[in-house]
Amino acid sequence: MGLVVALGGGGIRGIAHLAILEALRREGIPIRALAGSSAGALAAAMYAFDLPLDPQLVLQNLYDPDVERLAQSGTLRQMARLVAFLRKPHLSEGAGLRSGYARLFGERRLEESPIPLALVAADLRTGEAVALREGLVSEALKASSAIPSVFPPVVWDGRLLVDGDVAEKVPVTVARSLAAGPVLAVDISNPYPPVEPKTALEAALQAGEASRRRLLQLALDKADLVIRLDPPQAIETFDTRQAEYIYQLGQERIEAALPAIRALLRAPAPANRRWWEGWLRRRAR
Repeated sequence: MGLVVALGGGGIRGIAHLAILEALRREGIPIRALAGSSAGALAAAMYAFDLPLDPQLVLQNLYDPDVERLAQSGTLRQMARLVAFLRKPHLSEGAGLRSGYARLFGERRLEESPIPLALVAADLRTGEAVALREGLVSEALKASSAIPSVFPPVVWDGRLLVDGDVAEKVPVTVARSLAAGPVLAVDISNPYPPVEPKTALEAALQAGEASRRRLLQLALDKADLVIRLDPPQAIETFDTRQAEYIYQLGQERIEAALPAIRALLRAPAPANRRWWEGWLRRRAR
């Protein structure tokens, strides 16, 4: 028996996925299937196609000066405010990121993956999760990482697709549909310090974030084991300066989780997370 892995989105924080997958590979823990959204989609595809799980490989190939300018200027942090004033459909074409996907994966296709693989996007019109299982990996990654208002949506079989995080930030539902086995979910969300909104816009943004957090928790409740990156402080989506720190944090999180993963694989298949939560409580005594 092996793990079914669901990897969530989070921009540069996705570097932690590489550390986690590398540790699972090193420890000989089998992965039966992978589902990933946005940054998680990239990591899932790299593992499935046996690419080196090297942060520098990602940073070199996906460097985008346009996105870097947005991040350094603070524009990305003010995205919601700016989009309201800018008469343009998105802030960046993301050309560097998109050409980087092609450099990494070439003509590889999803249906050629040695293990079941789904890259998850969201239908902008309906809000439903769309599991991409066929087609060019590079094109699927464009759709799965098309952050609304930052990058343009992707037309795919008549659908208008955007970042998978819109539908299910950690695609546990899709992962469970790929193969039998316990589902390991990896959530790389930032901490969310609730603050009292001072403007109508801040109230609207906070309400949207609360809704996304609730949907995230509903998804994680369906997993058998959850690893949370849980950075002590928020890490901006495209702050590449934090890459080494994020990788180290991912290493710490997977090392702490390895005993639970091994115990989970030895145990009868649990129906939900209650099994491993009880295991952790017993171990802590």
